[in-house]
Amino acid sequence: MASNGTSELTSVHDRVESFKSIVGVSAMRQRLIILIAVLLLFSLPTFSQERGLFSKIGIQSVTDNTKTPDFSLEGLNVKTVQLSALKGNVIFINFWATWCDPCKDEMPSMDALYQRYREKDFVLLAISVEERNPEPARRFIQKHRYRLPVLLDPAGKTLDLFEIHRLPATVIIDKKGRIVGRAIGPRDWNSPEVFSLIDQMLDDRPTRALSSKD
Repeated sequence: MASNGTSELTSVHDRVESFKSIVGVSAMRQRLIILIAVLLLFSLPTFSQERGLFSKIGIQSVTDNTKTPDFSLEGLNVKTVQLSALKGNVIFINFWATWCDPCKDEMPSMDALYQRYREKDFVLLAISVEERNPEPARRFIQKHRYRLPVLLDPAGKTLDLFEIHRLPATVIIDKKGRIVGRAIGPRDWNSPEVFSLIDQMLDDRPTRALSSKD
């Protein structure tokens, strides 16, 4: 009888220990879930704020994580630029031409944006898609003393790469090299909403930015 009693006590003890083990694992999972939830709560406001700023500026969010096309173009006032070499910066790519009046209308705000962030991890590339020669673009840039880097794409290959069908158009790339937004038509790029968007996309890590020639 005593033996049976001891056996039953051992069985109960084993079950209690097993239950405690299960509870312990459940508690760990619960803590892990809470930790993940807290991290998500901290990251959601920034994502939500960026989406809100995109909407205010009139930028279409891109969330399909499509691989960003690469290109190499000769510069009008900079050296040849390879897009992939600029990964690590926030990048604005603007497509324009001198025969496009809305393109010329937004150019002052584009240049002001470049001047404001040129010392930070920010690159602005204005790709001229003039079909013949670079002289109209050169004269236009020199006449207005714009400082932003201008690239030349007379064949329009970047229009196909980025599926651009109207001018002006601007593509926004984050520091991880992902296309996160695009704007079709002119915008006021020298605005508090645009500054807030860029400030949120930037971090403190120094990278090599692109400056136009003096």
